[in-house]
Amino acid sequence: MSDLDKNDKPLEEEQTKPVKSGGKIRMNFGVVKTVILAVILAGVLAVFGLDIAILAGADGMTNNSPAIPAVSMVAGLIVGIGCVLLLTNSYYSFKENAFVMMLGIFGDKIRYEDILLVKQDIVTSELYLIVNDVTKGVQDSQIALKINISANKTAAFLKELRAHIPSVTVELFTKPKKKKKQD
Repeated sequence: MSDLDKNDKPLEEEQTKPVKSGGKIRMNFGVVKTVILAVILAGVLAVFGLDIAILAGADGMTNNSPAIPAVSMVAGLIVGIGCVLLLTNSYYSFKENAFVMMLGIFGDKIRYEDILLVKQDIVTSELYLIVNDVTKGVQDSQIALKINISANKTAAFLKELRAHIPSVTVELFTKPKKKKKQD
């Protein structure tokens, strides 16, 4: 019997699963950023509970001005919704005419013809899109956009990008190692 169970698939197959047309590839914030957002959300919930207790007049939790906890609740609600949206609604998608980057409620569309090049780090599989910067109105102005996806989704991302831009060039590179400071 092979090293794979009946239900397991080789890593290459898993990496090259096609993205459904118009499908989404979730952004990967990494553990640290996800934990920070979760801590913020927990803090919002704690403050929300405290504000409810103050408004309800719990023992030792009184305030002469009910506007303060009410405003605090509204502000906390806005921050909490923002955190939830960042965690659940941040993705990349491939539409018919444009590549879409969604970060919470903020979306950007990049026309496929403005994507010039893809650079991929050989070691980490990080992807960078080199695109025309159409916001400045300056000709031949380009910017690099880092694609925040997990390494195991890189092949699927590139496959979907090539489905929309067959002639896209993917350059492989390695980051130069940082030199140690000598005293």
